[in-house]
Amino acid sequence: MKNTSNIIRLLLLTLVVGLKWSSCTEVIDIELDSTYTRPVIFGQITTDTTVHRVTITSTGDYFKNSPPQGISGADVEIFDGTTYYPLNESETEKGVYLTQPNFYGEVGKTYTLLVSNLDLLGDGVLTSHSASSTILPLGDVDSIRVVYRQLWQGWEVQGFAKDPADTRDFYKFLIYINNELQTDSLSNYSLVDDTFFNGEYTNGVTITFFSDRRGAVSEGDTITVGFCGITEDYFRFLSEAQEASWRSAPLFSGPPANPRTNLTNGAIGYFAAYSVKRASASVLPR
Repeated sequence: MKNTSNIIRLLLLTLVVGLKWSSCTEVIDIELDSTYTRPVIFGQITTDTTVHRVTITSTGDYFKNSPPQGISGADVEIFDGTTYYPLNESETEKGVYLTQPNFYGEVGKTYTLLVSNLDLLGDGVLTSHSASSTILPLGDVDSIRVVYRQLWQGWEVQGFAKDPADTRDFYKFLIYINNELQTDSLSNYSLVDDTFFNGEYTNGVTITFFSDRRGAVSEGDTITVGFCGITEDYFRFLSEAQEASWRSAPLFSGPPANPRTNLTNGAIGYFAAYSVKRASASVLPR
């Protein structure tokens, strides 16, 4: 917010100097403050049996265009209420911490991420951070169908599943083409809640759409959808993160703000735990 105020003042000053350009010329140096460094932690636990990742980086200067730096040497654990599962730092990726390959989450359990002995600035000052998330049950997933829409000139992916009754449910979809993940960033996550099908069979709800202009889908390809049952707070975080990443008109938008976080002690990012079920279908001739 401080950087935003400084930028606004700089723009106003530039306007004033421009209006007086015919009468005087003056070089004005303005010193803008840098933002303070904070830890950025992202991690997720799912019901898949696989290596799960937690990444720890630091925020960068608002005015420097450089990638985030991974932070090594932290102690990272997952606690399921009974057992602590230590994560090992990757040998090839700095700041990436990994579970064992046979780890998986269980529906109904609350998982807590524990990060300790984190030396954010490399100055010997150590901090600790934590976050918790519960794996919610996911309704029965029947199938998906891939249909070509001539009017829209593209392929529509439809989902058939039973939404649990008497609960408000939120979903994230993982989309694969020939086993290659397409939804690999916040900007292209597909999100939906059950407002229009609460407790009902979805009977072909649209999950995603592939335009012919992209050329991503061809006849004979296999489309796989991972149905993820996520918490409302994680849904809100993803929605806010997507909104923050989209371009906005500076004259008509509100001041920028970080998405919510469930991490403690000043860290930003998110730790999520959720269930996953998958269904696949082939792209048939038109």
